[in-house]
Amino acid sequence: MDKRSFLAVMLSLLVLVVYQALVSHFYPPPPQSTRTPSSSPQAESPISVQTPTIERTPQTQPPSQSPSPPPVSSPAGQEIVIENEVYRAVFTSAGGRLKSFRLKQYPGDEGKQSPPLEMVRIGPRGELPLGLLLEGDGVTVSDEGVMYAVVGKDAILHGDDKATLEFRGTTAGGAALSKSFSFSGREYGLGLEVKLAMSTPDGAALSLLWTHAFNTHHSQSASHTGPVALVGRKFVHETNSSVAKEARAIGPDRVRWAGYTDTYFLSAMIPPEGEKNSLLFYAKDGTLTTKLSIPWNTQPVTYTVYVGPKEPNALNAVNPALDRAIDFGWSHFIARPLLSLLKLSNSFTGNYGLDIILLTVLVKLAFFPLSAKAFKSMNEMKKIQPQLEQIREQYKDDREKLNREMMELYRRNHINPLGGCLPMLVQIPVFIGLYQAFMAAIELRQAPFFGWIQDLSQPDRLGSMWLPFVDPPGIPVLTLLMGGTMVLQQAMTPTPGDPVQQKIMMLMPVMFTVMFVNFPAGLVLYWLVNNVLSIAQQYAQNKGFV
Repeated sequence: MDKRSFLAVMLSLLVLVVYQALVSHFYPPPPQSTRTPSSSPQAESPISVQTPTIERTPQTQPPSQSPSPPPVSSPAGQEIVIENEVYRAVFTSAGGRLKSFRLKQYPGDEGKQSPPLEMVRIGPRGELPLGLLLEGDGVTVSDEGVMYAVVGKDAILHGDDKATLEFRGTTAGGAALSKSFSFSGREYGLGLEVKLAMSTPDGAALSLLWTHAFNTHHSQSASHTGPVALVGRKFVHETNSSVAKEARAIGPDRVRWAGYTDTYFLSAMIPPEGEKNSLLFYAKDGTLTTKLSIPWNTQPVTYTVYVGPKEPNALNAVNPALDRAIDFGWSHFIARPLLSLLKLSNSFTGNYGLDIILLTVLVKLAFFPLSAKAFKSMNEMKKIQPQLEQIREQYKDDREKLNREMMELYRRNHINPLGGCLPMLVQIPVFIGLYQAFMAAIELRQAPFFGWIQDLSQPDRLGSMWLPFVDPPGIPVLTLLMGGTMVLQQAMTPTPGDPVQQKIMMLMPVMFTVMFVNFPAGLVLYWLVNNVLSIAQQYAQNKGFV
């Protein structure tokens, strides 16, 4: 391998390392167990900000100086339970808010035996989602503290069953409000119609709020957690930490939906279509708030609210625009087909670990011609290494002459100096697509493979031994096996003539092992199987079998 080929390999590695660094920077670790029972919500790091008037407004006070407000109990109100095939929702007449929303088909973060996942996380001062706020010229109307009358009752829905629940109330200033929710038997979406009986203030805007308690406990996932929105065709996302530092305002614009997300689940408010909707993400008193505002002209306003998994079928059943919440980045055109193949395979195997192995074999077969050409090129390069060394020694003081003679040597032997590196470069987008697919696929959440690997979306760990760079603790068996296969593959690869290159190439297995140690087990499994198949192919070609 000459210096150009070596440079191509190093650039390939650099792309992987830089990509991971960018993911870690823009998608910092989210709060651990952000879904907790509504009975015990506590915010670890409450932060106060002023409402911004520009797109980004700095805090008026650093977080370290913000006093922690004492927890405030929500006022007592009548609770109404609506249950269908996929969720159990609890509403309260105190503010007409959503008090609990548990996903019946998804256990909590503690494991498959934990209770159904709770999607509502109450703020330290009793903040609950789906509050209303009307703001106009000198007028502010909020349903905070309004004790609504309830029209409706508990309901259990199945199939095509429908139900409605209405809250009617009056503010201290005399404004009449009503919130009418509609439900179906099997979807995660709810309808919400809002009515206000009052004269129209100048420039009035009606806001619907989604709140979520903020804390600073971090899990190992590097996925995105925080407020999100779809503005036009652009997916907008903010991390918890970025919103805690400074609020962000968007619009007026075509805000199609907005809410809060974590790795696998989404809470979203869908307003009526309009080009003058606006959005504000901010943190106050330990609560993150997504404020979705639309122009108001006294007419009833109909929203759709989605609270559920980031699973394509569930999202599209409510609104196709919600599918953008599954953020595969620029590699979506690779990640989506690969994920579809994985799901198709699972319909036969029932084990996503086996599906990853089968997908790896399929990808390897697709790249077989390129890989074969690369191995052939590397073997040809090995044959001319003595001549390359002779040319380097002869023209070491004449760089121009050295390059000409090397290219002439390649030409005479019909060798492409980059032939061994191009397959790696081509596979990088596929690797990134797989990375995004495995990081975002809710199908891998709590999906077991075998033995100690009971969750392919988390790093594999055997036991609880503490090791450097390994968090959570335990022995990363798959990652160590992957590093071992890289060492074996390196031993089978023709050695470059440059001693410096030799040392760096020897470090590659160590670099990859450290980089992969906290990756999801599903991704490590893919790379391990890919290495084993590459070793088998290279051995077969070296022996002349293929």
